[in-house]
Amino acid sequence: MSESSTQANPKTYWKSLNELAQNKEYQNFVEREFPENATELNDGVSRKGFLRVMGASIALAGFAACRRPVQKILPYSQQPEDIVPGIPLFYASAMPFHGNLVGLVVENHEGRPTKIEGNDLHPGSHGNTNAYHQATMLEMYDPDRSRSPRRNGSKATTQDFIAFAQTFFADTNKRVVVISEANSGITYNAGKQEFLDRFPNAQWVNYESFSEEHVLEGNKMAFGRRLRSHYNFMNADVVVSLDDDVLAATHPNTVEYAKQLTTRRRVTSRDDAMNRIYSVENGFSITGSFADHRLRVKASEVHAFADALAGALSTRVNGLSAYAEVNNEFTHTPFLVALANDLAESAGRSAVSIGWDYAPEAHATVAAINVALNNVGQTVDYLAVPHLGDTDQHAAMASALASMKAGEVDAAIIIGGNPVLTAPAGWDLENALSSVEEVIHLSTYNDETSKKASWHLSRTHFLEAWGDGYSFGGARSVIQPQIQPLHDSMSEIELLNLVATQSYTSGYDLVQNTFKGIHTTNFDNKWTSLLHDGVDRSSDAPSAEAVKQNGYPHSGQAAAAVMSGVVMDYSKANVRLSSSLRPSAPAAVDGIELVIKADASLYDGRFANNGWLQELPDPMTKITWDNVALMSPATAAKLGLENEKEVSLTAQNGATVTLAAWIQPGQADDSITLHTGYGRQGVGRVADYDTEQMAGGKNVFPMRAGTSAVAGTVQVSATGNEYPVSCVQDHHSLEGRDMYRQASLEKYKETPNYASFAYVHKYDVPGMKEAAELGEDQPISLFNEQTYPDYEPQWGMAIDLNSCFGCGVCVIACQSENNIPVIGKKEVGRGREMHWIRNDRYYMGDENDPQAVHQPVPCMHCELAPCEQVCPVAATTHSDDGMNQMTYNRCIGTRYCANNCPFKVRRFNFFNYPKEYLTTGEDPDIIQMAMNPEVTVRFRGVMEKCTYCAQRVNRAKIDAKINTGSKKPADGAVVTACQQACPADAIYFGDLTDEQATVTQMKRNERNYLMLEELNVRPRTSYIAKLTNPNPALVDNTMPEAAH
Repeated sequence: MSESSTQANPKTYWKSLNELAQNKEYQNFVEREFPENATELNDGVSRKGFLRVMGASIALAGFAACRRPVQKILPYSQQPEDIVPGIPLFYASAMPFHGNLVGLVVENHEGRPTKIEGNDLHPGSHGNTNAYHQATMLEMYDPDRSRSPRRNGSKATTQDFIAFAQTFFADTNKRVVVISEANSGITYNAGKQEFLDRFPNAQWVNYESFSEEHVLEGNKMAFGRRLRSHYNFMNADVVVSLDDDVLAATHPNTVEYAKQLTTRRRVTSRDDAMNRIYSVENGFSITGSFADHRLRVKASEVHAFADALAGALSTRVNGLSAYAEVNNEFTHTPFLVALANDLAESAGRSAVSIGWDYAPEAHATVAAINVALNNVGQTVDYLAVPHLGDTDQHAAMASALASMKAGEVDAAIIIGGNPVLTAPAGWDLENALSSVEEVIHLSTYNDETSKKASWHLSRTHFLEAWGDGYSFGGARSVIQPQIQPLHDSMSEIELLNLVATQSYTSGYDLVQNTFKGIHTTNFDNKWTSLLHDGVDRSSDAPSAEAVKQNGYPHSGQAAAAVMSGVVMDYSKANVRLSSSLRPSAPAAVDGIELVIKADASLYDGRFANNGWLQELPDPMTKITWDNVALMSPATAAKLGLENEKEVSLTAQNGATVTLAAWIQPGQADDSITLHTGYGRQGVGRVADYDTEQMAGGKNVFPMRAGTSAVAGTVQVSATGNEYPVSCVQDHHSLEGRDMYRQASLEKYKETPNYASFAYVHKYDVPGMKEAAELGEDQPISLFNEQTYPDYEPQWGMAIDLNSCFGCGVCVIACQSENNIPVIGKKEVGRGREMHWIRNDRYYMGDENDPQAVHQPVPCMHCELAPCEQVCPVAATTHSDDGMNQMTYNRCIGTRYCANNCPFKVRRFNFFNYPKEYLTTGEDPDIIQMAMNPEVTVRFRGVMEKCTYCAQRVNRAKIDAKINTGSKKPADGAVVTACQQACPADAIYFGDLTDEQATVTQMKRNERNYLMLEELNVRPRTSYIAKLTNPNPALVDNTMPEAAH
């Protein structure tokens, strides 16, 4: 257990331990104009690795023409008479994850999907997305996707399988086990029931590698029923996360929860209030970095903390007397006492949650706390979710595996998932499958499970398939295809129907029949409305809110009246707390514990072949392309380890893996965290471990004996070797210059100008005094100042640091929108990453227990841009609407502009990938179809950077000129890709000449500031300084204020 302490200057921000120490290695890195070897592709391995990853990020689905679906689907924004080339259409759909649907809107160009956005009519989306949603477009076009069924390893066809199924499953007495990933589909679960009715000897098991089972079983202990915990953080003044990273993409309801939590932290005046967030966890999570107070404990101690919290609350509220005698190491600590007092004072306006992987008993304790605090019906509801069933699925899996091993199963059908890879080692699933006559696996890739199956079936991507289901909270939604299947594949509902009925029916007919059973009258209007909105609403008519300005859906909370019309099918249970609950936390792991968690980018490996996600820096470690053994500075010192030193880890079950050590500030002592999803083989060119590149990480699932996050003790020994890790945390460093500002809410109310340059630096911006004497409102510049015509808009951006929690979805959205390439591990290690927007993560305070903050950094679009002054060929210039632009055909690649950019936001193309893939490579015409046609694909030797999504800006200006005669679009008509994706709505963009524009009002806020204002380059991008809301009982001299 460790509470906050500090040894470093609390006003010092640092990206890494090397920067904090200012050691020789760090100094050598930052002093170079460009990273070492960043001039040419001068080694064969580098080039080979580059081509390998580019094959999955540029050479997409290059084998057959894109085809629109045969069935008519209604465009999201309007019903056109015909497709107009160059003008995209938008269609509503939804992405399943953990069986829960998040509403999406898909941009289509001439019948091919090119970009994903959120659906602001959908309660699970509210118009925003996470990184998985943005990156799924790359998955659909992935050339390594399974292209056809395989029978015992040999290529087959879907027709071959249909013929097999009609014969094999004609005997309905066959003993069949179905292992299905979570699926809320209405059609799917109707097919499940039909299958079970027809096959009386069948067993059905729902399996997810990181499942909701412990939550459901914990709530069953508390209330007698398997119920889902569904939070409404909008109503919570105090939020407590017990290692529950609800802001990470790994949580199936992250977009809705992020919207709620960040909305309650949006402060536009000194009269506004904020929620207060506490986090208790072993590793530094996104939610932990967003919290006002964070306590680092071993994961094996979190359950004990929950019991201690219930014990402390037992003297403050009614209903927890069973925990009154709890007395452990947390009971009388200042953190726990202050937290218990805060929760008691906020009864009915608080919420307590705990991570899914903790024991059911821990979830029962948390449920008891929420009941005692009168939070039920206010900040948390317990939902009856029919498709999750009444049976413990872990027990059902044990029974099914026993039947398989005993030879009592004729066929195993595995629908989705990859249990051979992800199932706990103690289940011995691979051995069980070997005893089954026929193993059928439906999956997107020919993966580890497929290779153990007698039939591998290629799964239709959700962007190619019809389907339906529910959001996490129960909103009835539809999945509609954007393109005909690119491969010889079938969907899960088509497979299930085929097995149950021995006849093939298309997904379209299955889904439509389902909704005909739901809407028995006025079906045609209901069906049209459903396809238009993407979510079932009580009204027959499509929502007028769905019509978007400029054709682009825009982010933001939809009107309450619109959202209230959505049909919510999950019922809220009337719960009564069981009288048999007792504290039951086991003893903490003695020694160093091993904790295994889902990776923020790859999850359990299902996204491992996605180059965008592999190259997306981890939100906290900033590592790409690998997993590492995370440990605290104290633990590393005790073991004699440094970053990149290889260690051999032996789990309690005897499994061993070798990984690079990585020192993570804020990690609990004697706790090592590993992330899953890496170390794949034979899956795809991106996912597979590459021995030459030393990229791809290691598979840690064999170390996972059960379904708990804690895998017991671990033995650690150094191998004496080193393993290179590509981490971007020291790249593009501003070397300690002014970049981030924050204060407490109380400090802001006392000193509203705390973020101003004068307050932070204790002197005015250089040149302001002289400018005032001349009657100017800006410092005098050495450069010629450009004047802008009155008829043009002047674009600007403001980023609210109080809302941003560093998820990285803006990075992927920008990459998808602007055709930004993937470059591979070695090139990232050399500082060549191409992302147009980076998300800096800074630590503050003691290296063992620091605070962490996040700051997105796109191009600043400086009015007096230093890059423009040094370009010898005027390749970077200013437009009449105030944007710093790149003329790619003029650029000769001197890189002077990158060297002169104080914000380090320019990227250089070291490779000629367009020539490799878009002109002379394999099937170039189809490869070009995977690109956004509105954005130029850059070539070797030119600079590129954030353009403020100039293509969206120009379309809006053209539309405004046509419709109004003015080039100035209405506020909200232009939404940048990063802004649109952000689930926190942290990014504001608009015309600064519009006094009523949201971005203009945000820039008038007292907390608005410019990075490096003293340089007088006048950035058009500014920041709204961060606020914290600490508990006064826990405030000491470690709490940060305005920093410099």
